[in-house]
Amino acid sequence: MQEKNILPKRFSTISFPAYRYVPTQNPHPVIHPDGHSFGKEETEIERILPEHWQKNSLYLYGIDLFNYGYWWEAHEAWETIWLKTKKFDLEGQYLQGLIQMSAALLKLYQGNKKSFFKLYQEASKRLNFCLSELKKLNLKNFMGLHLSKWLAEMTQFKEKIESQKIKSLDAIEDSSFSFLILAP
Repeated sequence: MQEKNILPKRFSTISFPAYRYVPTQNPHPVIHPDGHSFGKEETEIERILPEHWQKNSLYLYGIDLFNYGYWWEAHEAWETIWLKTKKFDLEGQYLQGLIQMSAALLKLYQGNKKSFFKLYQEASKRLNFCLSELKKLNLKNFMGLHLSKWLAEMTQFKEKIESQKIKSLDAIEDSSFSFLILAP
């Protein structure tokens, strides 16, 4: 029997949606009248610089959503921030890497391992670019995350998935899954 993870502490105080959106299983959150975010007005966000990540409530909410398996919702939260970046700089690549990792985990949950591995590879490329940029700056953490440690743990998780004959997996329930843990 698979050992379950203990969910980490939360970094934001924003309430979770009524359900985790999974395409074809739940109403689309924004488009469908029964969606958990249907009719909610999108508010314009102000760009918060990466060094002030602790004040970025949407980034922290995205971390919580990711850690609790709200893959689609985490993607949406981070994409809102990503749209305000330069896209190809450290911050833009970091956020896009997190977005793609979230999408990869949603695909794994849906049983689409091929898409999981493809999106995981794309996320890894972006996050490894970030690692090289952090090394140039003599930094280990970016926006609170010890990136090299987390990527190494996620690589172990991916290798475990490669070696198993499973069709789908809810990553947050797997003991080898690495949550996003932030530290100042």
